[in-house]
Amino acid sequence: MQMSKKMKGDLLLENTGKIVSTTVRDISPTGIKLEINSQDQAKGKYKANGVSTVTVWMKTDGTSEWENKGIQTTSEGDFIAVWGKGTGRSTGPTTQAWEGEVHFMTQSKKLSWLNNAKGWVEGEGNQATQESHGKIFEQK
Repeated sequence: MQMSKKMKGDLLLENTGKIVSTTVRDISPTGIKLEINSQDQAKGKYKANGVSTVTVWMKTDGTSEWENKGIQTTSEGDFIAVWGKGTGRSTGPTTQAWEGEVHFMTQSKKLSWLNNAKGWVEGEGNQATQESHGKIFEQK
C-alpha cells in the first residue's frame, strides 16, 4: 500500500502520544481489531493536552484502517473535540505509519476557526515504545 499524496497546507499541529492501554476487541481470519487509548500533547497553532481512543483494524496483509476520537484542553481551559479516520501500514515488526483526515469542534471563541478547518494527519507509532508522533496540516 502506498500512502497517498494529499494537498497539504500550513502545519496546524504536531501531536505526540503515549499509549496507556490497548484492548483486543476482535480476532478473525481477516485481521485483528484493537482499541488504543493514549495521553496526547498538541503544539502548534494552539497548545493542548488530551486523551484519545483509536480503533484500529489490522488486516493480515499489513495494512490497517483506523478511526480516532479525542478531546483536548488548553491551559486557558478551551476544549476541543477531535475525530478522524484513515489508513495505515506496517513499517517494521512494531512500527506503523498512518494518514487520514481529522476534524475539530470547539465552543471557544478564540479557537472558533477550528470548526471550519479540515486537517490531514501523517504519523508514525511504535508499539514497543508505546509512543506516537503525528503532524496535522490544513487540508486544501
